[in-house]
Amino acid sequence: MSSLPRVHRLSTRLANQIAAGEVVERPASVLKELLENSLDSGASNIRVDIEGGGTRLIRVQDDGCGIHRDDLELALSRHATSKIDRLDDLEQLSSMGFRGEALASITSVSRCRVVSMSAEMETGYCIEMAGSELQGELSPQAHPPGTTVEVRDLFFNTPARRRFLRSERTEQGHLEDVFKRVALSRFDIGFSLHNAQRCVYKLHASKEINGQERRVRQLCGKLFLDHALHIEFETAGMRLWGWIATPDFARSQTDLQYFYLNRRTIRDRLVNHAIRQAYQERLYQGRHPAYVLFLEIAPQQVDVNVHPTKHEVRFREARLVHDFLLSSLQQALNGNVEMLPATQLPDSDIASTAAVPPRQEAAGRMPAASRLPPVANVNEQIAVYKNLHEPPATGQTETAVSSLGSALAELYGRYILTRKGEQLLLVDIAAARECLFRERLTADAEKGAVSAQPLLLPISVELERVQYRAVELHGERLRELGFDISLVGPQQIMLRQLPRLLRDCDAGIFVPALLSALGERQVEDEGVVALIATHAARAVMRPAALSELNTLLHEIEPLMHKQTGQQICVKLEQALLEQLFR
Repeated sequence: MSSLPRVHRLSTRLANQIAAGEVVERPASVLKELLENSLDSGASNIRVDIEGGGTRLIRVQDDGCGIHRDDLELALSRHATSKIDRLDDLEQLSSMGFRGEALASITSVSRCRVVSMSAEMETGYCIEMAGSELQGELSPQAHPPGTTVEVRDLFFNTPARRRFLRSERTEQGHLEDVFKRVALSRFDIGFSLHNAQRCVYKLHASKEINGQERRVRQLCGKLFLDHALHIEFETAGMRLWGWIATPDFARSQTDLQYFYLNRRTIRDRLVNHAIRQAYQERLYQGRHPAYVLFLEIAPQQVDVNVHPTKHEVRFREARLVHDFLLSSLQQALNGNVEMLPATQLPDSDIASTAAVPPRQEAAGRMPAASRLPPVANVNEQIAVYKNLHEPPATGQTETAVSSLGSALAELYGRYILTRKGEQLLLVDIAAARECLFRERLTADAEKGAVSAQPLLLPISVELERVQYRAVELHGERLRELGFDISLVGPQQIMLRQLPRLLRDCDAGIFVPALLSALGERQVEDEGVVALIATHAARAVMRPAALSELNTLLHEIEPLMHKQTGQQICVKLEQALLEQLFR
């Protein structure tokens, strides 16, 4: 019988590499840690250079306070930090980092070079490390005030970790996402991002609302800002401000959700629940709100020392925070940002003591309170819209009944309740339209006879980088399917026509959402059609008359015998209904 191995202490190098597993998951993790260090240094300008998706090079240069020459080697060791001295400091924490693990973890899995000059020094000093081992001696080197950290050959000594990385383009996308999240957190700092020596973003510092909105437009897109409400609420030591998109700008993914707590980006279940609850009566299933929000709260009221990545937090007064977020967002979405008195907030004892202050709106945008029409106006518009689609004269009305039965009602804006004899059926409207669009687009494309619908006026759309790449990759296929999309600028397209099947879609919202999905996934030609069908089905969801619902039932009837891989219809069995009342 073999004996158990003896307990022994891990080497510093191995311990750092193990610790790096939590802190350094991919190149984007490295960039996040380096950017947070630059923020903590008091920098006014930060430049980022990347190559090879971050595996070949990540360089972050700032003009902050710098690191003293005597502290350079110590700064690269574990549990060495200038942020805290004792446990009580965690109660008043205002810095991004405090663990003293990031640089040690990074140097353990890369070749790292740090050059820094502090105000007390006459010249800069350089230190180099590879796999936690010092390479040469500390040496003087010319450098402006501030710090440059250069990380090369990430995971060079842990090939297993490197094999788990995705493609260069995917890793580059994660790097850009981290850059965006950090750049949105500090409008008072200038940022620039360069990929393979090509400038991707150049963001100027600004403390004015117009300058802040310029940055939001650059990073989140013009379309987001055109549909955004600027909000600001303050009460009980908490302040919530930022931009929330109106429900008509809902996304199929959570790619435009930025939430900051005391300027630190977080992903918190309590926060997510409050935001979802505020939007829940306004969004269809599968749609997600878009927002850039900042919550400011006393540091003593929140614990950020929960997880090494510091994405998770714990609130001391969780219910108070949740109700404040929910009430503020509901008030803004109801169009009462400037009108609802503080004492009339529903279902909460939390009152708003400050609404959005009057300000000069950006050109072409409506004031926040006027962009969401009153409920009465919405009902009027829906009624007018329904009248446009009323069935023709009685003599021309469709009389045949579909094999799916006849429509009795529309439920939750998502399902058709039908009756076929003594049987009740539920039909998923979005799934039905998706199958219908996919079948018709595929059939028309195979015949080379796609019917197109020119737009009354061409639409100019500013794109994010991922959307622009989608046009480059799939532009030809989109033209075959009836889209007329022209590249007219570095990140701008002109949209002139859609497939006739999609004429009811809001092209200005539908096309950017489609391009985002195409840019984030690797799809073949069939996948392009499937994504178009999915996004189009969601884009045309609206209240419908019974005549329209019956027409849809007739149109999808032939598809019921095909193996589409998607469930469109379910039977409401009598036994199931009886169980509901037991």
